[in-house]
Amino acid sequence: MNGALGLFLSFLLALINQFNFSLESAFLQNDPARLAELLPQDSPVLLTLPEPFQVSDCFSREQAFQILKRLFQHGSTLEFFVDQENQPVLDRKGAIIQARWSASDKRDGRKHLFRVYFYIFPEKPAGMKTGQALLKIREIRAEKR
Repeated sequence: MNGALGLFLSFLLALINQFNFSLESAFLQNDPARLAELLPQDSPVLLTLPEPFQVSDCFSREQAFQILKRLFQHGSTLEFFVDQENQPVLDRKGAIIQARWSASDKRDGRKHLFRVYFYIFPEKPAGMKTGQALLKIREIRAEKR
């Protein structure tokens, strides 16, 4: 039993590390399309972003993409990294990953620092083999620091 659990946790952590790399790349490159690839196909995404964005609602994948596109058009990422000191919080349905995001507003030059929480879950797209799943973002919540 312990061997199977250890194998499962190793697989899950490898999957989370791959996800973290994709997430960091999307933010560092200010690329909403790469970030949209991490959103679920058929379930809503909850976005809660403080000022200067002022967004808090559930959105479809396409709506969330448009919001993220506007966010990256008006802001430029200065730094983004997944917080390695705070390990992912795992539960039966998914995990919470914490990150630090620093961005500047292209309109007025102000800099903003956020603590961002991503609630992720495994999604098995149609056509994938049994046992395979991709991690997708169900919620993005940012707090101004």
